[in-house]
Amino acid sequence: MRHQIIASARRIAGELQATENDFDTAIANNARLVATMIDARLAAGLPAAVARGAFGKAVEAISHSAKARDLLIDAHQELAQLNIRELATGDLSQCPEGWVAPVGLVANAA
Repeated sequence: MRHQIIASARRIAGELQATENDFDTAIANNARLVATMIDARLAAGLPAAVARGAFGKAVEAISHSAKARDLLIDAHQELAQLNIRELATGDLSQCPEGWVAPVGLVANAA
């Protein structure tokens, strides 16, 4: 069971890292898109009102992507708090005979 827990944790960590990198890439690509839209408008001598809606939506997409990235980082931190190494070793030994859980542990389990 210990190996299964560690293997699962590694799979999750790999997916998490890949997803974090994908968010960073998407945000960077969207920022380049916004910069290109501005450069193209300026080069064409068009007024700022041209494609104002599309520009606003592209900037809003960056904002939403940044928020999603923050949520993913929060999830990463919560997973890290699980301390999988400790959990993975928890099933290797039995509780000593006659061992009674402290009251706080029993209360928190409910």
